[in-house]
Amino acid sequence: MSFDLYSLQSHYGSTDVMVTLTTAKAPPKRKLVGTGIFINKIVRRKRNGSSSSSEQDGREEEEYEEEVEEVNQGGKQNKWACHRKVLLQKSPYFSSLLGKDFIESKASTVSLPGNILTAVSMENILKYMYTDTFDSTNSIKDIFDTYISADYLGMEELCNTLSKLMMTNIHQCTCYCSSCQVSIPTLFPLCRERATEHQDERMGLITEKMMIVLTNDPEKVLPTYWSNRHMAQLLMQMTQDVSQALIHKIIHRVNKFNAIETLFGCYTASNLLSVNDPLLSWSSALHATLTSVQSRATQKVAHNFDFFCSEYPALMSCIDDITYSFDFLEYLLLHILEDQMEFSNAGILYQGIACDLSGRDSVQSNDQVRDILSVAKVIILHYIGRNIDNMRQEGALDKLNEEVLMLLAQDLGVRPKSLISSRHPLSKRGIFSFLIPPIPDLSTSTSEYTNGLSRSSSRPVPSSSRGNTLSNHLKHNKPSIKHRFIRLFKRIMSYNPHVSSSVSIPSKKLPNRYLSTSTARTTASASSAWSQILLDHKNKVQTGITFSQKKKKTVRRMNSSPIVSINRRVRLIRRPNLTVGTVSYVGNVDFAKGIWIGVELDRRVGKNDGSVDGHRYFTTSINRGIFVRPDDVSIVI
Repeated sequence: MSFDLYSLQSHYGSTDVMVTLTTAKAPPKRKLVGTGIFINKIVRRKRNGSSSSSEQDGREEEEYEEEVEEVNQGGKQNKWACHRKVLLQKSPYFSSLLGKDFIESKASTVSLPGNILTAVSMENILKYMYTDTFDSTNSIKDIFDTYISADYLGMEELCNTLSKLMMTNIHQCTCYCSSCQVSIPTLFPLCRERATEHQDERMGLITEKMMIVLTNDPEKVLPTYWSNRHMAQLLMQMTQDVSQALIHKIIHRVNKFNAIETLFGCYTASNLLSVNDPLLSWSSALHATLTSVQSRATQKVAHNFDFFCSEYPALMSCIDDITYSFDFLEYLLLHILEDQMEFSNAGILYQGIACDLSGRDSVQSNDQVRDILSVAKVIILHYIGRNIDNMRQEGALDKLNEEVLMLLAQDLGVRPKSLISSRHPLSKRGIFSFLIPPIPDLSTSTSEYTNGLSRSSSRPVPSSSRGNTLSNHLKHNKPSIKHRFIRLFKRIMSYNPHVSSSVSIPSKKLPNRYLSTSTARTTASASSAWSQILLDHKNKVQTGITFSQKKKKTVRRMNSSPIVSINRRVRLIRRPNLTVGTVSYVGNVDFAKGIWIGVELDRRVGKNDGSVDGHRYFTTSINRGIFVRPDDVSIVI
């Protein structure tokens, strides 16, 4: 023991009772009649003065003296010689057990269940009984065990002290330090079990606070609690419903206003896990959690990309290299474009990257970030070019303004009118309504009309100024006006949209791009993979192709979707490095609409093992499975 009971004999006298721990399982508890105290339901003999012989009393005294001598000699510490007076005074349990109504009141030995009280906790309790102090240097597990023992013995004051000490050791559940990263995952299952099975209110409050700190702030908890071995052990130790409840709570904390910060937490946690557990020996559950949180965050960013590009400062700080690095910007854009780009947000993603972000001053002076945005722009153009017919039918690009539509049409090498649906107001105008300036009313002066025609034919103008069509003006028999319009018409016919186009879709497919997942460290820098994609793309641009030829090639690409079946070898066309695999699933999924393809990759660069959100579609090893859309793969011949 950490203190000497026998040094207190001068104050309390000689010890007169031996407390032992037994290996027998503790029986159910019951309340004493007339009291609120729980005691063990032990069958006791009624006191009978004539039932004990002097011989038996003598033997009991000899056994007690032998036990005291064994304790004094430093024997096994599961027996403690104590003072009956101290036990009666400090513990309601001992007060009831050693009372006058039970035979144990004269017994020399009291047995306690060893499956509830441990040797360490019993030593701590006896020290508290004799000194009214508790050693705060005990481990968090020993403090909890002592709390269980004190609650069993009915010592409410000590229980309150220990519960406060537990909160102090975990820094009131407001900290993300290395000590809390160990203590909270260790204490959480113990407190939760105590709260649910024994209706312990103190442990219930501590459990609730620990759950808050584990799930409240994704940016802080992901690279701390959710990237260490203790949290992985917690997820494996708890039942599936409890683990899923923790994961769902942190996923639901992701919203529009913390999505960028959450993605940075996923990025940091992924890098830490790839260093601490490169072989995925214990971090599989953590990787799965990071993948789910990352999917939620990228969805929020993709669906509100215009907000992040113009109003929210976090994304703009990535561009300006203030808060986050360019490597994180690469990670962010790649996962958004691969996981979340669809018909409804492709136009907004293009507008944000090509207009809002690329136009910042810091982009023009930094080659690395300019290359990242340029490759992201090429990926978006490639996606829109393959799906332009379906997007036009759904009106996916109708929300873009005329300036953005004009720029997008130039980059794609198509007519602006081919980007919008028949419901769009601009679709009712002439074939060159995007290119020619409005023809004013002939009642205006000749100088005003000449000034109007002298404007650049490629400059977009407000829709309110396009009031008249070609036929409305040619009906006026004014040769000078007609001749001028014919000259303008010829100049428009010779217009080449590729002269001012900064990026156009290459005639051949882009090389596959490698996307770092949340279950592998993002090590590719923007100056390597991204720059290589941009260089390859620039080398493939053919400036001599006419407008009609590019339109035919675009339509040909859109109609060349591969027919994929099970066991076919395919290549992911949206990754810079060669990434191939075998088709293991084709069909509908629960996590998104439409037909998806499950691919078992040859290398461990995927995102799952064939299951998503607990639903299994096919079986493979960890991080070798991935789900893609049919137009994101090409058949390997």
